[in-house]
Parts: sequence; C-alpha cells; structure tokens
Amino acid sequence: MIKTMIKKSFITGCLLLIISNLHGQNQNNLQVIGSSKNASPHAIDLWRSYRFGLFIHWGPSAGLGTPQSHSHARKSILNPSGSIPAEEYDLLYKKFNPIKYNPDNWLKLAHYAGMRYTVFVAKHHDGFCMFKTTQTDYNIMDTPYGKDVAEMFAEATRKEGMALGWQIAPKDWKQPDYNQTTHDKYNLFYENLITELSTKYGPVSVFWFDGIEPVGSDKWKDAPNQVAEIIRKNAPQALLSTHGGGPFDFISFEQLVGPFDRTQPWEMCEQINPSGWIFNKPMPTFPLRKLLRNLIYTISRDGNYLLDIGPMPDGSLYPPDSIRLTEFADFMKVNAEAIHGTRGGPYRDGDWGGATCKGRNVYLLISDRVGQEITLPPLSAKVIAAKRLDGKPLSWNSGKKGINFRFPDRSSEQNPLFICIKLELDKDAFALPVIDGQINLATSAKIIPSSVKDDNSTLNGPQNLFDNIASTVWDPNPKETVCYLEFDFGKITDIGSVSFTQIGQKTGWNNFYKYELKVRNDDKSEWKIISSQFTCLGGLPVIELEPTKTRYFRLEIQTTSGKAPIQISELRIFRPLF
Repeated sequence: MIKTMIKKSFITGCLLLIISNLHGQNQNNLQVIGSSKNASPHAIDLWRSYRFGLFIHWGPSAGLGTPQSHSHARKSILNPSGSIPAEEYDLLYKKFNPIKYNPDNWLKLAHYAGMRYTVFVAKHHDGFCMFKTTQTDYNIMDTPYGKDVAEMFAEATRKEGMALGWQIAPKDWKQPDYNQTTHDKYNLFYENLITELSTKYGPVSVFWFDGIEPVGSDKWKDAPNQVAEIIRKNAPQALLSTHGGGPFDFISFEQLVGPFDRTQPWEMCEQINPSGWIFNKPMPTFPLRKLLRNLIYTISRDGNYLLDIGPMPDGSLYPPDSIRLTEFADFMKVNAEAIHGTRGGPYRDGDWGGATCKGRNVYLLISDRVGQEITLPPLSAKVIAAKRLDGKPLSWNSGKKGINFRFPDRSSEQNPLFICIKLELDKDAFALPVIDGQINLATSAKIIPSSVKDDNSTLNGPQNLFDNIASTVWDPNPKETVCYLEFDFGKITDIGSVSFTQIGQKTGWNNFYKYELKVRNDDKSEWKIISSQFTCLGGLPVIELEPTKTRYFRLEIQTTSGKAPIQISELRIFRPLF
C-alpha cells in the first residue's frame, strides 16, 4: 500500500522532476521543446494565445449518413468494415457541388464565437484532396464545383485575422502505391502534397496529422522527418501536431480533456455534433454546457480547444451548429479576456470551475455547480481588487484561510453556465505556485493499485497522479484486463465528484474503455457502483456524482488486448460543493 500526503517536500519535487525527464516510456518519446526540430518559442506562445480554434471536416461524403473515409470499403486490412463499396465511394466527388459555399460567412461566425485559429481538412484517409493539386486528379478541381475551396478558405481566414491550419492524413485509401511494395512512390506523393500546402496558400500556423498507422516504419522510412523538414523550410512559424510519425510541437487529445500541463503544448479536439466529424445526418448538437465546460477545463489546464464543425454538402453550415456558435459568442462578449492570451492556473480546476491567468490578473471561471458562495485557498500574492466580468454584484474578502466570494443575485435555479471573476494581484500571476482549488481527498488516502507495470513503483506508481506533471503516470500491468485503484480514506467521507484523465498518445488515438466508480463503507461489504461510463479516460473533465458517504472508493477500468496502455496521468476526488 502507498500513502501519499498532500504536503510534498522540495526534495521530493526535484526527484519527481528528474523522474519525469527520464520517463521516456510514458512520455511516448516526446520531443524536447526548443530543440531544432520544434517550432520557435514565439510560434508556440502565439498558438497558445489563440486558445479556441475551428476544425472543419468536409468533402464529397458529407450528408451520406456515414463517417468520412471510414465508410470506404477498401478491400484490405486498412479499413475492412466500410459500408460503401470502394468503386462507389471513389466516385462521390463527381456529384460534389457545394454551390452555397461561402467561407467568409463561416469564419465571421467562428471569429464572433471566439475562435482564433483554424484547421481545415485538406486530405482525409479517403485520399480526396480538398485543394488544387498537381499530384492527383482526385481533387476538388475535378468536381462539378471546380473551384479551389482551400484557397477560398485561406483568403477568408486572412480577412478575419484568423490563423490558418491544414489537416492532412498521412494514410491514403485511394492512392495505388499506399501500403504496397511501391510505397516509396507514395512517400514522394505525400511529401509533394505537403510542399503544395506549405507554399501555395500564405502563412500556415498548424499542420495537423491524422495517423500513420497501421503502416510501419519499414515503408514510411524517413518520410515523416522529411515532411517535417519541408514544413520547417516553407512555413517555419507552423506548429506540428502528433500522429505524423515525426517531430511534433503539441499533443492532440481526441474527445477528452488532457491533464494539466504547462510544459508540453497540447490541444483537445471534439465535434459540435454527435453525427460525427463530417456532417453525417441531421442530429441535435451537443448541449452548450458540455462544449463550454470542455473549453473551460481545457484552457484551465493550459491546453487549446479545437471544435469541429461539419458543413453540409451544399457548403452551408448546419443551422443548429450555427446557433450553438452564436451561444459561444454570447459567452465571449463578456468573458473573452479570460480566454484569449491566457495560461492555465494558478488554481487547479475542480468541480468549482477553473482558472486562467494573464499578467497580474487571475480569472476564476465559476461553474454552475457553485451556489451563492465559494471560498478558494489563499494565493501567494496580494489580491488588490476583484470584480465580475458581467458587471453583476460581487462581495469578497481575503484572509489567511482563503478568499471568499459571494454572489448576492445568484441562486441555484438561475445559475449561468459559468461566471468569471477577475482578480488583480500585486505580482505576476503565472509565476505563482500552482495550488488546488479544492482539496483532493485522494492525496491523503491509502492507495491500493491492482498492479504497477514492471513492478517499478518509482516510474509507474500511483504517486505520479498528484505531482501536476502530465508525463508521469500510474501505469498498470498491460496484461491486466481489469485494473483498478482503490482508495481508503480511513473514515466515512463525503465525496461529490471525481476527475481523472490519461496521458496523450503519440501514435494511435485515445481508446474508449468501460470504467466504473465504486464505493463501500467497510472492507467486508460488496462494492456499490455509483457511476459507469464507456468513453475515453477523461471524456468527462469532472464526473459529477450524487453526494455519497463512503470510506472506500474504487476506480475500475476494463480493457482488452490491442488497446493503448492505460496510463492515468492525474486523479482527484472532491467533496460535494453543496
């Protein structure tokens, strides 16, 4: 059993930092920020300052009721479960005529919603190029529309003052040399596409890759590094995402909020609509609360948030998606200064909400879970002033036990999704120590893991969950099909919410797992399930529970062979707020 106390000594902190630097297996061989293969610190800072971006998946398969590319039934191991025969899918572009395409309208709405950068899918796995290319006739110029939609999109980004990014899938289910004995020819084809995208459309801020698997390095050879070199030469200000097989500047998390990380730049991406990344079929958009919470928790953990919109086949935006963006715009009218140009912290997020900072200001984004009052721990700086960005009443006082905020007009029946309090300090906010906004009950509990990989508790043990270092993890035995963490609080304790998330993946994408949260009051009772989900580990940034009294708490995760290893980067258990 391991007992981890909330107080950490300076020596322990130094050791953890050393461990994190040596922890190559859990970092997925991360590139070192500032190396010659990475973007400049200025480019990284600029990208971080955008905080909120627009992702666009669009193409000839839009509106078919099936996923983009993954519905392509190429007869190979690459995509054996596609629902549309390859010979039919490969001719969809002959009918693609988006006569209502107006990227100016798209990007005006996106900018209004608070988005400051873009990632447009130039080529997905199906191989269709949504830009004018000399490398293949399978591109937008050979459709009935016959115009370079990428060029029009790039011009619209410049008009709105938004940064331009391209997504390109290294894999290709159409190009005949891909994954064949002639794959060297495909590598040259792929590099030539990168050259075109990095030279034809003006400054590029991001190149976003979508996976090299399952093709191995024996066929890719040095192509991923060559691609990076081409981009560094032609677009030196551009950041590279993970999943390109070569150097990268930021980690991509798909449909989950990653761990707090001020060192390695990272981004969370998700869809606005459950129909999929591309417009699939008419469906209600995700609730604003879900999307806005993921934005807030992402930036509070110092990441960027990339929200995907799938335009319809005719080039117009799906009206419910547009409405959701206008709701983001309403939030941004009041709270944009707490989003753009900020960094995460110094308070760690929790059930209460999260914090960002900029200069001598801290922004507290208070969630709808908070009633008319909240007290946060004291900062190691003097609070000179505090106000709500919406201008509504706020009373506050600061003392040795913390900072208390009261909202006279706020009732549980009328809570907005988030309100923002701006604190003015007497010193730089980003330089302050990172502290918990809520007490993490897990740090003072006895912890029993189901296992530890290689029996190496120093590198892989559960103490790594509490160090605010994203690259250190609890890593169980990969052969386990059910792994767990059990916490003994020592006495009956009230719990109200739980937060945990996994490390970012360099190859492959975040897997879905079934997990259960269980409680019991003594070691002889049966475990009681209080929450069960099938999702990414971190798909819910904070799991809201009915207030529960328990002595023991257990996180149990079920997995199968072939999935990415379960590597939990942080875990927190909170008391009820009310």
